[in-house]
Amino acid sequence: MLDQVVRFAPILGPLIAAAIAVLGWYMAHHFNTARDRINKRHDTITEYLLEAYRRLEMAANREDKTEEQAIAFESAIADIQLLGSSAQISRTVQYLKTHASDGGGTIDQVLCLLRNDLRKELGLSLIEEPPIVFRFVRELDSGDWQGNVVSRTKPVRSKKNSQC
Repeated sequence: MLDQVVRFAPILGPLIAAAIAVLGWYMAHHFNTARDRINKRHDTITEYLLEAYRRLEMAANREDKTEEQAIAFESAIADIQLLGSSAQISRTVQYLKTHASDGGGTIDQVLCLLRNDLRKELGLSLIEEPPIVFRFVRELDSGDWQGNVVSRTKPVRSKKNSQC
């Protein structure tokens, strides 16, 4: 039997090396594919939540929302409930219940949570202060000397002093 092994020894070395190389290539491919899938998932979730934040912020603290803003707001809520963390979903549902029962509510806590989670994902520092929503306020009853509407700007914060 030893004679048979010795006879195939020149062939066994390259065969074993080839098998190890093929196995190594397969494992590397498998791990790279898994890593790419995880990275793509992370990027997609971050992108959707960033867009949800922008849509919520765009519609937040506006007295008269356009139909487009209302639809964007609803879409952002749906994205958070689909792709958000459990804390984000819980805070969003809490806001929705308050909004439905009280006829209104502030979205600031959801914005704070989204902002801090997105900043964490992007490797940025956390911010303790709640976001300040900037809005142009049009005062229709005042105007310049020619009767043109004057637009004033002011930061708008929710009626409650909320913290992140």
